[in-house]
Amino acid sequence: MKRQLSALEKQAADALRRARRLPVGAARNDLRQLAMGLLWLHRNGMDALMKQRPTSQLPSDGEGVGQ
Repeated sequence: MKRQLSALEKQAADALRRARRLPVGAARNDLRQLAMGLLWLHRNGMDALMKQRPTSQLPSDGEGVGQ
């Protein structure tokens, strides 16, 4: 029985398929990095992403929102 892929996994698989069709170079590498980032986000979740960011960059009390 096959398990259903999440939306992030589907996007990563699509990016890797598109990268395979491209010649070696920057565009191919960009798509591969995008796919790896999507898989990382799927595995680790948004909480891990927010923990990696320095708190000094996060807006506090609505600062920077809508500007």
